Amino acid sequence: MTAASYLKKLVVICALAAAMVLGSLGSANAFLDKTRFVAHLGVAYFCFHQWVWKPYKAGAFESGVPHRTSTIVKGGVALLFAVHEVGVAKKIADRSNDPLLRKLDGNLATLTSSFGTIGQKLKSGSFDPKDIEGLNTLTGLVGTQAAADGATIKDVPVPLPSK
Repeated sequence: MTAASYLKKLVVICALAAAMVLGSLGSANAFLDKTRFVAHLGVAYFCFHQWVWKPYKAGAFESGVPHRTSTIVKGGVALLFAVHEVGVAKKIADRSNDPLLRKLDGNLATLTSSFGTIGQKLKSGSFDPKDIEGLNTLTGLVGTQAAADGATIKDVPVPLPSK
């Protein structure tokens, strides 16, 4: 990777992180609550699925696999970022008068806690398959509950500049 492409990626990542932090600082009003809620959960789901679930299903966390530790650490960092995104979605749900968001609000606390706990474990290099399976079940539960009430949560990939 050239220095210019690395710098481009770093600038984009920093700009996205700054936009998310600044966006979460503003007051949440009723304008597009469901859309903002689903978008933030979509980013969290993408982080989980892309850097934790897919590598886990591909066997990248198994002992003896090349780059296992770095894959586990990346998964931990991704989950810690997902904690932030779920926290923003929770703030939106807390401040909203929408009955669906109020209904999902309770499960978000559990999801935030699980993402955070398992994210810290993975970031430190420790891996337990039961943690990953449980997280997948929990994200599926929140997603199914939201979809049943008409708010489908889909992975929201964040495109990075190509080389």
